Amino acid sequence: MVDTNQQVIERLYEDVWNGKNPNTAEELVHAAYLIHERELAEELQGPELYKALASSTRELFSDLTFTIEDVVAADDEVALRWTMVGTHDGPLFGVEPTGEQVELTAIEINRFEDGQLIETWTQSDQLGLMEQVGALQPTD
Repeated sequence: MVDTNQQVIERLYEDVWNGKNPNTAEELVHAAYLIHERELAEELQGPELYKALASSTRELFSDLTFTIEDVVAADDEVALRWTMVGTHDGPLFGVEPTGEQVELTAIEINRFEDGQLIETWTQSDQLGLMEQVGALQPTD
């Protein structure tokens, strides 16, 4: 049985982002995969890029967990709304680790080709994350 695009993205989040089996990316991420507006995408692509994104995020936030809140799938695209929770254990935005738990929310659009993830666009609450780690003072 072939997984739907929604099932593919759910497996990628469970296995790669939540750290259960990062090598799942080898099977489910297209060799030409790219993510928009990430520096790492200038150096890597494909499953290596996808795994490196997740790994570098886990280095910054121990006990990292991603929860998919909503999924909308149409044609070759799957949109997600997700929440990431983890302990700030790596330098971020020029701020040393705080040891505090932080939360990041985002909306993401993923495009698939031949049953594999090939492209991602993400809009996340970076301002909120900066406030949580002390890189910015909260605004009222």
